[in-house]
Amino acid sequence: MRSLRDLEQEELQELLEYINELRRKGVNYSQIAERIMNEKGIKISRVTISRWCKGRHNPFNRIKVVNLEPSPSLAYIIGVYFGDASVNIYGNYKYRVRLKVVDKEFAKAFARALKEIGANPCMGYENNATRSNRWYVESNSKALYMFLKQPKEKLFEVAREYPKEFLRGFFDSEGHVYVDKNTFRSAYIAAYNYDLDVLDFSQELLSSLFIHSKIWVSKRAGTPVIIRSEKYSYKSNLYELRIYRVESVMKFALEIGFTIQRKQKKLNEWLQHRGLENPSNRDAQT
Repeated sequence: MRSLRDLEQEELQELLEYINELRRKGVNYSQIAERIMNEKGIKISRVTISRWCKGRHNPFNRIKVVNLEPSPSLAYIIGVYFGDASVNIYGNYKYRVRLKVVDKEFAKAFARALKEIGANPCMGYENNATRSNRWYVESNSKALYMFLKQPKEKLFEVAREYPKEFLRGFFDSEGHVYVDKNTFRSAYIAAYNYDLDVLDFSQELLSSLFIHSKIWVSKRAGTPVIIRSEKYSYKSNLYELRIYRVESVMKFALEIGFTIQRKQKKLNEWLQHRGLENPSNRDAQT
């Protein structure tokens, strides 16, 4: 048996339409409540149904209605979600999407994407004595939370429609740029993640854009690592996806690029030394 708080945005809308349809047919409030329980397994009181039907209460008043139709902004959000962003429930059933990062332009890009789908984010700066100070972006949205908690294959479907935006979000989160500054002949772009399915999917999208890449194990489970002077070990394999062929690095830089200035600046310098310029000029964005 589910309650109203368990419903996603679309389910709640469908329930409201079904209740109004039954009411137009002359079904009384108690009968509607009973039918919904028997047919849909949803518990709702006759009083709530009465308020909805009479217009005394809108079930969406407390819900931020967000646009979850496939879009460039949503694809970017999904890419960041598979990287640095997180979702959680806190307090009295508050559903939160959150990002904490060092780079202000990254935080602004994520906040802008959230705003464009109607998620109404807030952004601020957090001082932390134990680690680097960071920018944070938060949005309280049950609809977006439930959307991102779907099986990742569902999220991949959206990302396939806007591969460049998804990849930019993912590489903004997980990406690393190496450039040989002595000769500027070699450069590569890498992304690291514990989820091999996500890297396989990212590789699929890169391939669809004619960008070659390879995946291998970067750190095996059990490998020791020092983090802030404390010794730990990797609990599972850490994988690396690397773009290293010259033409593929160029194509990524010119067609996808980074929102993060310090990463895109490395690529732009490399492009300039090879006689090319990045038309998107991402390192000039703020």
